[in-house]
Order: sequence, then structure tokens, then C-alpha cells
Amino acid sequence: MKVTDYFSKLVKPSEPTSTIDRYYKISLFDELAPSMNVPLILYYTAPSKPPHINQQFVTILEDTLSKTLSEFYPLAGRYIRKLSSIDCSDQGVLYVGSKANVRLSEILGLEHALDPHELNGLLPCEVGEVDEASDPMLSIKVTTFECGGFAIGMCFSHRISDLGAICNFINKWAARSNGKHKHETNFPIFNLATCFPPRGLPELDVRMPRSSVGVKTKARRFVFNAQAISAMQKNVGYDENGPRRPSKVQLVVALLWKAFVRVDHTNNGMSKASFLIQPVGLRDKVLPKLPTSSCGNFMGLAPSRLMPGEGEKLTFRDFYKILRDSVSKTVGDCTKMMSHGEEGNYEVVINPYFESNRNMFTNNVVSFYFFTSWCKFSYYEADFGCGKPVWASTAKLPTQNLVIMMDDPEGDGVEAWVHFDEKRMKQLEQDSGIRAYAN
Repeated sequence: MKVTDYFSKLVKPSEPTSTIDRYYKISLFDELAPSMNVPLILYYTAPSKPPHINQQFVTILEDTLSKTLSEFYPLAGRYIRKLSSIDCSDQGVLYVGSKANVRLSEILGLEHALDPHELNGLLPCEVGEVDEASDPMLSIKVTTFECGGFAIGMCFSHRISDLGAICNFINKWAARSNGKHKHETNFPIFNLATCFPPRGLPELDVRMPRSSVGVKTKARRFVFNAQAISAMQKNVGYDENGPRRPSKVQLVVALLWKAFVRVDHTNNGMSKASFLIQPVGLRDKVLPKLPTSSCGNFMGLAPSRLMPGEGEKLTFRDFYKILRDSVSKTVGDCTKMMSHGEEGNYEVVINPYFESNRNMFTNNVVSFYFFTSWCKFSYYEADFGCGKPVWASTAKLPTQNLVIMMDDPEGDGVEAWVHFDEKRMKQLEQDSGIRAYAN
């Protein structure tokens, strides 16, 4: 696939940001976010009726983007690292128009043969181009396909955006584009730093290079459909009459983690200590709940640990229970922090963060894995006037030992985007546990 850019510009808010809001302070939870852009691509088929996908439609998207930025003004600013603040002086977001020399069906038809690296051309910038004074907080590329379909590729700076905040913005932008924004009353709120001021923490270094050129890691999408999820639920002993259905995300994490341990054992004769971290969205879990219109990062880190050789003795159900209990503990600890509001309680958020930094680059002693779930978010609802997306994806990130999980188009399955080195990826593709469930 060849993608050709035909324009690139900075889009500024339609109304200037007030001088009162010139500097937006990041919060404690923003400090915990990795230094990277969050890459999300939405795919749309050619509309059967106007508006047709042409330069006029791309201009309409630009106009509604500008109006939406007036509400989400920090996204048009620039991050000032030494101040832990966003300079909200309306520098603008990067907006790119491009054309691809393929039909959308050619991408959708690849299924398991899809090379995630091919999708990087649909992104407006590199995932690692972030946190410098010249880097936009948001970059967008609208790509039209030969069939009339199109893709909207977005890179949001993780410094002030988690998936909840990202979807809040996308849905507001879509509502302006399809004319439904007049019925909306919830306006974005930027006050997390008031509730949770920054602590001057060092950045969580995931070693995301600014350029992916020369990075030799592999990425592969493993699809677990609704039938596979149901089979996994039975494997962990789920009773349909029981009180709680196992999370599809935790089932997939357990399956992959167990496979990773087997790969580790194959290469080293015995599996090393294993440390797995999962960001856990807290917006709908802690009490009192955060308003849905609240922007910024709001997540805890759920760590799970295995001693050397321990994973070889554990069943799939054991892996699932370890992960489930870790997430439950993180949510419980963060709920206590929210309800008590005591300074010392911040440790329940900060300690897993420091533990992650300690374990991230001890490859000879500890195998470190970072899993993040983008499931159950509303990006599949984003209708810009041409219907909802037929697919949503990420792309290849210049890192390894990372797994991004997304809903499949039906909403019942999981697409796991795994980043590994080439040798371990080949071993993972042949793993009996993975082959039993993945399409």
C-alpha cells in the first residue's frame, strides 16, 4: 500500500483560548503515562449517499475539528516538560490529507495475513514523536481509498490523554460533523491536576524511539472471536449461572501470558521471573465516579508477578486468577485513595509505577510485559456523517513485549496486537495454546 500526502497544515481552535487558561498543569495520573502517542485508526466504507468523500468533505472535517478544539483547547497546545504544563496558546494540531492506492476491502480482506506495519502509513506522525516543545498534542490524517472509503488516523499524546478522554474528543468531533452536537450538554472538564497535583515523578521510560526506522521488532494481530472467548470462559470453569462472567480481556491476557512463559522456557531452559503490568481505567470503577466529560489520564497500574520457573506449573485458570486479583486490588486501592484523599495514599498509585521502571530493562533477570486494553470504549460509535466505522485498529509500534487489545467489529471478541522480536514471534505463532483459540 502506497499512501501519498497531498497537504499538511496546522489547525487551530476556531476561537482563541483565554489567557486565563494559558497553562494547563498535568496531573499525577498524567505523569504516570508513557512518553508516546496513542495511535488509533478508524475505517469507513464509501457512503451510499452524500457527503461523498472528496476534498470538500475533508474540509468539513477540518472545520468541525477547529470548532471542537475550542472546547478541547489543551490538545492544540504544546507540552513544556520543565513546567509539567501544556502551553495552550493555540499552536494547533497537525492535519494531513492523503490518498492510498488500494481499496479498503483489500485491507479488510487480509485478515490474519495483515502486516500491521503497512498501517503506519495511515498515521499522521511517528508514535515516538512526543513530549518535545515542537510536538503537537494531537495529529490527524484523513486518507481516502480508491473505492471511496476513508480512514481517520489519529495520534494523541499520552501525556494528557487516555482512551476515555480520547473517545470523548472523537465523539464530540463526530457529533459536530454529523450535526448532532446541538443536542449535547456535557462539556469537557480539565481539573484533574487540582484534585491530583503532579509529584515530579520521572517519566515511565518505555524506550519508544522518535523514529521507527531501523527498529526490527515484529507486530502481529491475533484475533479471538466470540466463540473463542466462550471456550476460554469454560476453560476457567465459568458457570453461566454464576454471579460474574470472566472478562474477555483478562482471559486473553492470561492466554498470552501463559504462552509467553512457554516461549521464555523454550529459549532459556527455564522461565525467568515474569512481571506484567496493566493500566486499569478508573473512570467508571472508583467512587465517587469521575464525570464522563473529564479529560486527562485517570488510570492505575495493576502489576502481576511470577517467580522464576513458577509459570511452568500454573494452569490457564491460575494465570487468569492472578490477573483478576491484581486488577481487583488496584481498583480497591485506588478507591480508598479517592475516598480518603490522604497524601500518603498516593503510594498505591506510585509504587507500581516505580516497580515497573525497575523491572522494565532487566531482561537477563525478569521478563517484562506491558498489556493495555482499548476494549469497551466508544470509538466504534464515531459517525462523522457517513456511518460508523467498519473497523478500528492501531498499527506497529517501535517496541516489543507490548500487547494492545481492541474490540473486534462485532464487539464480542478481542484483537490482540502483539509486539515481539522476530524469533519469539515465530515461536508464539506456533504455540499450541494460541493456535487453539486464535483465528
